[in-house]
Amino acid sequence: MKIRTITALMLAGMLSLSSCVNNGDIDELQDQINDLNSTVENIQKTQQEALLAAIASLEADLVTLENELGSDINELGTDYHALLADLGVLEEEVEGNANAVFYGNVITEADYTALTTQGATIITGKVVITGDAHVLALANIKLIGKSLEVKGGSTITMDALQSIGEDLMVMSVGANASINLAKLSSVGGDVEIMNNTGLTSFMANELALISGGLSSEKNVALTTISLAKLDQVYEVNINEYLVDDPEYLNIGALAMLDLSSANVTKSVEISYVGAVENLALGSVGGNLICEYSKVKKITLDGTSLGGDFVIENNLSISNIDVPNLSRIEGKLRIYYNYDWNTAGSGLVTMPSFAALTYIGGDVYISNNSNLITAEAFNNVTEVRGENIEFSYNGNLENVSIFNALVDTNNPASQWGDNSHADITVQANTFWFDGFNSLVEITNLNVSVSKTSGVFDETTGMFEPGGDTAKLEGFDALTDVSSLNLTVTEATDFNAFASLNNFKNYQTYLTVAMPSDTNVGLCTMEPIFTRIKNGDFENWNNTRIPVFKYNWSEMDRDTAIDQLLAPCGV
Repeated sequence: MKIRTITALMLAGMLSLSSCVNNGDIDELQDQINDLNSTVENIQKTQQEALLAAIASLEADLVTLENELGSDINELGTDYHALLADLGVLEEEVEGNANAVFYGNVITEADYTALTTQGATIITGKVVITGDAHVLALANIKLIGKSLEVKGGSTITMDALQSIGEDLMVMSVGANASINLAKLSSVGGDVEIMNNTGLTSFMANELALISGGLSSEKNVALTTISLAKLDQVYEVNINEYLVDDPEYLNIGALAMLDLSSANVTKSVEISYVGAVENLALGSVGGNLICEYSKVKKITLDGTSLGGDFVIENNLSISNIDVPNLSRIEGKLRIYYNYDWNTAGSGLVTMPSFAALTYIGGDVYISNNSNLITAEAFNNVTEVRGENIEFSYNGNLENVSIFNALVDTNNPASQWGDNSHADITVQANTFWFDGFNSLVEITNLNVSVSKTSGVFDETTGMFEPGGDTAKLEGFDALTDVSSLNLTVTEATDFNAFASLNNFKNYQTYLTVAMPSDTNVGLCTMEPIFTRIKNGDFENWNNTRIPVFKYNWSEMDRDTAIDQLLAPCGV
């Protein structure tokens, strides 16, 4: 039900009351509001007394609740008293001025003439603005019962407007236009900003509640959306794709986006926006997707995310701040967040996600090519997706990831509880350590190499790569279906100490051996001994390990002897 004729402050008071009284009282009070809305929408001028009676009845119910609540009413603070005050103002306005309410739509010039003549401050129907003269005629309007459509004008300010009962739509506005609805506090439907060639800014910094969605699209000149007090919105979809972009990035002009850490019932999707300093959100009940943008920072205050978390192709993002986030119900994808034209751009340090314990889908952390360190996800204990991938994330000083992860069973898989995630790790790093608590993996691909050399555009010199590549981790792992291990550049190895079983009935192990024969895989001695003893062979010789030295295949026993020679075995 959309409350169309009371301000957001009044609605906030009603919501606060619901936490202090029983549901029957609130239901009865809500019925009174419904009656008031119905009366305002359908009343004729001759029925003004009925409107006043509806207001008086609602006020009486609030006074009754005040008596029932006693001292608890103090917890509501100024919101409750403002609620009564707003009702009083509305009552006085209708009672003291027979022309306060304009019954019907304001669309045509004749409608505007009638409205101006009457001097009303409340419109029960729909309003359409096509120019500055209409804006001037609406200067004293406080409440619009149905939708407001803005289709023209230059400086569009409605300083008295407090509430819109249905949708607020801004469309096809040309010229050099701006909108500032300084007192607007509630919109009962959607806020849509669409296809405006000349609109440069949209501001409604007292707007607390949007009952529907917030959407913005195809506004080529729009630089600012400011909703500094937004508290609640159903969903957010902002896509400022710029067709004629000389940089071929297609990123629009929108660079000031203030959503005031709003709570979003469903999903948030942000794309093709400019250099927004901080995309700040409260809780999000669905997906959070930010892609193809120049957003610099994302802040999410909520403890859980109801869908996917996708941060992809953001050229300038340097921080993802999620201090309270403990659950992601969908997948996590952090992909290609850097500008290949700008050294050191994008993600340089992987956010730790320190509070995160659960991920409900696949994990992809890939192609963040300017990443330097990744110490992250080390309190995650459950991942319910089928794939975990950490790959091609630049030259890394160190990687320490998923060291508390114990469970990747995926009951939704066709294999039920026997299904575990596939894991892929590809890292150019001085040191890798990860997945130390995980006991079972389906297919595991691990490639750890030295950091590669890079050309320094500042000095004009080629900087050599690293001289060490240490692989640690997978300490508790006992069972895999198959393992593909590439350690040709490894200089130190201390991993897979507990590995005891392969479940694949074809090629179950592939090892690209260290080029340096002084580097041994000593911690794998127990499993290598079993392989050498033929423990995993079958009758038709389809279960095989493959060993390669300098990319040429080597005999099994010779390879194992070489891998264990530095260990004194």
